Amino acid sequence: MANGGEVTIRFPDGATRKSSPGVLAGEALAGWAGKGSAAPLAALIDGKAVDLATPIDHDVALAPLTFEDRAGRDILQHSAAHLVAKGLVETIPDARPTHGPPTEEGFYYDFDVRPLTPADLDAVNSAMRRSIEAVEPFVRRELARSEAERLFADNPHKLRYIHEVPTGDSVSVYSTGAFVDLCRGPHVPDTRWLDGVHILGFSAVEDAVSGRPLQRIRGVAFPSRRELEGYLKLRAEAAARDHRTIGQRQELFMFVDEAPGFPFWLPKGMVLVRELERYVTEHLRAAGYSEVRTPLLFPQSVYETSGHWEHYRENMFLTVEGERTYGWKPMNCPGSMLIFGSRARSYRELPMRLAEFAPLHRLEASGTLHGLTRVRELVQDDAHLFVTDEQAEGEIRILLNWIQESFSTFRLGWSYELSTRPASFLGEAADWDRAEAVLEKVLRESGVKYRISPGEGGFYAPKIDIHIRDSLGRPWQTGTIQLDYQLPRRFGLQYQGADGQLHTPVVIHRTIFGSWERFLGVFIEHCAGRFPPWIAPVQVRVLPIADRHAPAAQGLADALSADGVRVEVAAPEESISKRVRTAEVDRIPYVVVLGDKEAAEGVLSVRTRGSKESRTLSRAEFTAHVLDRIRRREFDP
Repeated sequence: MANGGEVTIRFPDGATRKSSPGVLAGEALAGWAGKGSAAPLAALIDGKAVDLATPIDHDVALAPLTFEDRAGRDILQHSAAHLVAKGLVETIPDARPTHGPPTEEGFYYDFDVRPLTPADLDAVNSAMRRSIEAVEPFVRRELARSEAERLFADNPHKLRYIHEVPTGDSVSVYSTGAFVDLCRGPHVPDTRWLDGVHILGFSAVEDAVSGRPLQRIRGVAFPSRRELEGYLKLRAEAAARDHRTIGQRQELFMFVDEAPGFPFWLPKGMVLVRELERYVTEHLRAAGYSEVRTPLLFPQSVYETSGHWEHYRENMFLTVEGERTYGWKPMNCPGSMLIFGSRARSYRELPMRLAEFAPLHRLEASGTLHGLTRVRELVQDDAHLFVTDEQAEGEIRILLNWIQESFSTFRLGWSYELSTRPASFLGEAADWDRAEAVLEKVLRESGVKYRISPGEGGFYAPKIDIHIRDSLGRPWQTGTIQLDYQLPRRFGLQYQGADGQLHTPVVIHRTIFGSWERFLGVFIEHCAGRFPPWIAPVQVRVLPIADRHAPAAQGLADALSADGVRVEVAAPEESISKRVRTAEVDRIPYVVVLGDKEAAEGVLSVRTRGSKESRTLSRAEFTAHVLDRIRRREFDP
């Protein structure tokens, strides 16, 4: 506490204010002019998310969490999940809630209850509306473990979570009206904030621990009904672009029940993967990267050094061999650290840029899996840049330029989010302050728009997250640029500087597209499966009108294939009009029709995707046009 019985509150813009001890976080934020137009849902105190009703009794850094922040969105979704649980327990009193986490789209809550019906959901919706109209507050209480056990004595799922709490620690619960739920929080102040809640559906699932059948209710929440209505309209349009449907129709990828979250890339889908990889590799070569490959498994000791064992273990696949425990790597960073530390290094080798395209494995919760956009096995355009302090800014500027070039090629909008030190982090706060200052300086001097997301950095480094927007305006987090002072120290990395002394390098962790899986899932929906010619699995389809034209069609296909064009011939087993329609449904960029007229005149009848008219071109003109569009990676045919 500051002298004179006052506390000093520091806000994100650097402003400070003195206040009496015990002032509530929400009250302090209400008097801060820099909070912007969005009202806070919760607050960050020294990087930790808390309720707005949390009292401040010492000097702190205070920041608002709004729906524009990822953490703020998660708080709203989780609060909505509690409201759903309240509504179901009021509808079916013997229902036992299990857990209700936020997800990529919204939230879900699993219940140990009889199979639900649409009528049950109608009753839950009515109960939620009554609670929202009553403006019931979310009230936090700390209970002794024994008291919590008595409170949830009839719910084995909650007892399991209580037993995971370390002995001697208290257990937090939240009350909303008469409903009480076990929860760490934080939550929105009251149910009035949940006017934009909507139940998306329900399904049967299996409890991962007990194997018992559960009922899952899925939903989504927005701060207002107006925002919810806009989302539902967008969602209806997005359903027609669902990458899972397009992927099945175009035979790009598949999933099977035996391997949930593990995509199978089919031959046409592998074309997308390889073309994206080739696009990235061309830049890597031009920018001086070296490609490496590191093991998929590392022993527990490596992850203890990197910090993943403490901060990320619950998201890792583990395996035991003999007396040692191994983890399937969720990130490539430990391997790159071991490569740098494998021998003595000189400042003359820096920047050292190591790129790696290797499968990563993350134990994502089954309820969060969603096609390609949330998987358990993925490949990233990953790289680790070992640099000096002086080189860091220049390398990050290069990366911002590459982001602009890349997403412009794919006709995607993008934005930047600076995610700062979380409540639980590695290393010293001073190093984090220095890294955050470098990232913000580069963003500011580059003239790009960005927003700050307090407390959302990784556990070892602050980062610039890249959010892309597809053709429907939906945001997706893909790439990231992290400036890391911690892992090189933890791995004991050093290089000999120009002064003859040993120094610790700084590491820039970076991906541009993120994972191939997520990016391609987003891109499939962005272009609704109408891929630009350069990346399309089939670039040209040749249609001979009759059997006598098949040799000429195959000759054209062979010539185009020799030039590197992906081409196939649709044999005349169906009418030409039906095959043209099929090619349009299959989103083929170019369709070539060959009949008597074309054979006699030595020309091609070419139909471009999306056009109802055909053009007459010579073979040389058509080949030159297609190769030029592919070479320049034009978006449209």
